[in-house]
Amino acid sequence: MRYEEYAFEGGPYLGFAKSHDVYGDGAIVVVPAPGHTPGSIVAFLTLSSGKRFAMVGDLAWQREGITEREERPWLLRVIVDVDPSGVRDNLLRMAAIATRFPDLTLVPAHDARAFADMPRL
Repeated sequence: MRYEEYAFEGGPYLGFAKSHDVYGDGAIVVVPAPGHTPGSIVAFLTLSSGKRFAMVGDLAWQREGITEREERPWLLRVIVDVDPSGVRDNLLRMAAIATRFPDLTLVPAHDARAFADMPRL
């Protein structure tokens, strides 16, 4: 496996202060979303069809964490999140993005329903 380190040299993207456009064409844009773990990101994917996805990782474990603005229970926040207030800020940011772009499919890492909405490539 080949790993490539990148910096967030791009400007603001959908309310996030920094970004990195992987291919320079808007198909994959990553933004820093620290809080759950250091180095956490959200990856925004845009398919050639125009369909858009937000791969939110562990920012929220289920879509409702964003759509209903529901944080993890207190004990889990203390145990699994490095910076719970950072997670909260990024959840609110993603909730605003989801409201602004209702066709954006949110894909939390632990929500099988979200993966069912993704096309097979």
